[in-house]
Amino acid sequence: MTGLQILTQPKCAQSFWTALCRCVLTVAAIAVLVGGVCYGYYCQQKRIVFDEKHNELATIANLKTAQILQWRKERLNEATSIYTNAMISHRVNDYVSGIETPRAFEEIRRWMKNQHDFAGYGKVSLFRANGALITSVSDDGQPLTGHYRAMVREAAQGRQVAFSDFHRDEPGGAVDIDIVVPIMYAGNDNSSCLAVLVLDIDPHHFLYPLIQSWPTASRTGETLLVERDGNDVLFLNELRFRNFSALSFRRPLAQKDMPASRAALGYEGICDGVDYRGVSVLSVSRRIPGSPWALVAKVDTREVMEPVIKRVWYVAGACIMLVVALGLAVTLWWTRRKEIYLLEQCEIERRFNRELKEAEQSLQEAHSRLEQRVSERTRELSDTNDKLRQEIAERGRLEQQLFDAKKLESVGQLAGGVAHEVRNPLNAILTITEALFKETEIESNPDYAPYIQHIRAQVKRLAHLMNDLLELGKTIPASNLHPVSLYELCRDTLALWQSSGMAENRLGLLEADHEAATTLVLADSLKLQQIIFNLLENAGHHSPAGISILLSLPGSAGLVSSDGMAVVRVTDAGKGIPEERLSRVFDPFYSDRKGGTGLGLALVRHFIGNMGGTARLWNNDPPPGCTAEIRIPLVSRAEH
Repeated sequence: MTGLQILTQPKCAQSFWTALCRCVLTVAAIAVLVGGVCYGYYCQQKRIVFDEKHNELATIANLKTAQILQWRKERLNEATSIYTNAMISHRVNDYVSGIETPRAFEEIRRWMKNQHDFAGYGKVSLFRANGALITSVSDDGQPLTGHYRAMVREAAQGRQVAFSDFHRDEPGGAVDIDIVVPIMYAGNDNSSCLAVLVLDIDPHHFLYPLIQSWPTASRTGETLLVERDGNDVLFLNELRFRNFSALSFRRPLAQKDMPASRAALGYEGICDGVDYRGVSVLSVSRRIPGSPWALVAKVDTREVMEPVIKRVWYVAGACIMLVVALGLAVTLWWTRRKEIYLLEQCEIERRFNRELKEAEQSLQEAHSRLEQRVSERTRELSDTNDKLRQEIAERGRLEQQLFDAKKLESVGQLAGGVAHEVRNPLNAILTITEALFKETEIESNPDYAPYIQHIRAQVKRLAHLMNDLLELGKTIPASNLHPVSLYELCRDTLALWQSSGMAENRLGLLEADHEAATTLVLADSLKLQQIIFNLLENAGHHSPAGISILLSLPGSAGLVSSDGMAVVRVTDAGKGIPEERLSRVFDPFYSDRKGGTGLGLALVRHFIGNMGGTARLWNNDPPPGCTAEIRIPLVSRAEH
């Protein structure tokens, strides 16, 4: 080895190791930078998701507040219409004054029964101004407690309609709200209070389901109605994660980190903290104007953060692969530099030829391994992209479901508002008509009998239509879902339909075998019976006389889906439905039949969707007729 060679070799080696150290430091700096970017991305996504969720909670809170205010307004409007009803005050004055006492009492009693049946009040009671009970109409027939007399005396003195707070008539009793309406009579000199009408409202029938319903898919979303009670916050509705909590569950106001406490103290807006379970939540609170109530819409922080954490893991995985790729690139560069170094050494020292060839062979093997790793990473990236596309498609489907749910909820709210607005004039028409037809010259004249029957039939028809409209805006609570024998329910429903006028000259057939008798589904039996009855009635409307309608049950033709759902089909032999109208048959108020309301199939899809099932309809192939199919969740062995 010459002197030139001795001097050159250490210098090349020093340059090689210096460049390698610089590359390693560069890779380390890039790794730190990528980690910082990942953390910044996490913080940004967290802020964005929190802002979106707060906006969503604010929208839900505003919606619930508006619905509660509308509900209170409707109740007060009904009470005001009674307060200003001259006919009612006239008949009550006749009874109190002893004029036509039996007849006046019967008319008052019938009017109170109509208020109980058609307006949906749990108990309707009429008291004298001194607190003595005249008569009462109720669901349970329980005796009236002493607090009614105190409300009656206050209303008689104040002579104004009063709306009470949530309360229990007795310890351990049911929760209700009272509307107290004084019955005024204008005499010769001034008006006086003849009697006081007390209307009991059961919040479980409409108000609690309205508060508990959540317009989007959520495992932890919940709406709370609270008020301040001394040094505590009192929960007024049933809670999602605690049973029997209405008007019995309370927490100290000193827990300032609890959104319910802050709402009870009058705070409105975003109030994140820890809820009554000790779980971190995002929430928005609103005051209910004209009442001591406050509303809180909340959702668990963990549920909100789940999609963010999932996306962060995807980004972190991509960053890790980037750092690995950089490491491989540095390895490749280092190998190349080593090859150059060996080539230089080969030029300096010929005796290193054999070692140089071995180094080249090692480089080729490393290059092959690198290509294999790059190929594997490419396949992994392709799989990740497929998963992302699936997630995007699923998100689109969920957004469409949310849009449909909001659309149906809007239709239900509009329908419910129309139904409540129609009920007041409908009750007035019925009351005035009944009083008119009790007049002696009309009641004793048989020529008026057809008109009386026609008016009563039309009022009954409108009442049923109003009930259908209200059902369209209600959801079925999970507590109403119980194991139901599908065969027995279908058999009873078919018998009920056969006895109705629509089944005249039509034969209903039930197709089932011994397996169907053991099939249990998780459903609300009354709603499921209404669903099957509506399908049979729809098939009867579209089938000519003398045609059989087939009701098929699971087991008869293997009608049990692979996803654990029981299948029921109703097949007719009518003209079928044009293809361009099939997609609209379940829309509310859509009907191509003369005299139809367009609510029968809409209620079918609404009820079956609330019970976790599906509904669809298609034309038979080959014709004639069409088939309607519903799918209901089966009861698992553990549930059974």
